[in-house]
Amino acid sequence: MAGATLPVIAVFLLGLYSMNLIVTFSGIILGIGHIGIHLMHYKEIIGKQTEIIGGADGPTTVFFANREQKPTLTQRIRRSINKAKRHFVEKRIVPGAHSFEEVEKYLKSKYEFEEIDASDAGFIEEYEEMRTSFLFRYRPDLVEGCKTDIDISASDDKEEIYSRIKEKIEKERSIAASLPKDVFDIDFHKYVKNGKDVNESMHVLIERQYGYLAGGAQGSKAFLRKWNRIYKDIYRYYGVSEDDIRNRTGRYKDLVIAISR
Repeated sequence: MAGATLPVIAVFLLGLYSMNLIVTFSGIILGIGHIGIHLMHYKEIIGKQTEIIGGADGPTTVFFANREQKPTLTQRIRRSINKAKRHFVEKRIVPGAHSFEEVEKYLKSKYEFEEIDASDAGFIEEYEEMRTSFLFRYRPDLVEGCKTDIDISASDDKEEIYSRIKEKIEKERSIAASLPKDVFDIDFHKYVKNGKDVNESMHVLIERQYGYLAGGAQGSKAFLRKWNRIYKDIYRYYGVSEDDIRNRTGRYKDLVIAISR
């Protein structure tokens, strides 16, 4: 299927890249017919497997995935489009980096974000989660010998899996809490901007010492679109250096992903 599908995608992407409406339209027509044919033959492959993903700034996330199942046509198209978007983004990236302190001033001056006080209960919770996560991620030497690993099988009950993971998280937080802050700590900051509606808000998380920049939002579709534009602008301002581009550092890859969203 890939042998016939990928050329159709290539025609469509070529049309977008060249800004040629005729080529783009032709790709759409070919795609509609081709996708329709293959969707008729698509079958779900049954089977589940558990995978654990460690969150950089919070509790571990668990989801169930089928490793034996091949990507669907929709997934292949989405991956091809995302790959093309990242390629175009990389071509447009130029050197121009700013420090986190400058980014924080930018947040406040241009977008009127407000920093959350360190005594806020929600802030303390997120700080402790990130400190724990960064401790085990960046300074495993400080927790050497502390056993927090868990065994999970695809045949295990979901409730049992969640229970074991919760136990693991609690153990790690207990270990982090017992470690003096003069031995290990993070420089965590959170900025928030509320919308007109009580349910609309956006936030930016910054950890200066280990170079962490992330964020999120909740609210209406229009508010989320606004957040997406702001987030991309913030990341562009944060930017990258010539060394980042040349060596394709983590900072460079994060920028590409953020702008390609």
